[in-house]
Amino acid sequence: MKKLHTFDLWDGPQAAMYKEMLGNEGIDCLVKNDRLSAAIGEIPFVECYPELWVVDEEVYPRARLLLDAWMANAIEKEGHWVCENCGEESDGQFEVCWNCSQPRE
Repeated sequence: MKKLHTFDLWDGPQAAMYKEMLGNEGIDCLVKNDRLSAAIGEIPFVECYPELWVVDEEVYPRARLLLDAWMANAIEKEGHWVCENCGEESDGQFEVCWNCSQPRE
């Protein structure tokens, strides 16, 4: 296993989203420390940050490229967008509709 990215303390849902997106690309990942925020104060806070790990180190370079592209694209997109399939509004950083899972056009 190899660590792909460390997220901010409260970005566990974002880590889970990227894990799922990588899984859709055939890359097995794990999110570690996603439930450790309750332990802040008992253990150092930097140990509680959610981490995204690639299970198979051979696919790490591909995972790194995909994640970097998605994160750069998420930073560029701001505001809301409306799903063409169901008409629901989603935040700009999401590539998939929260309601029907339709990819953003």
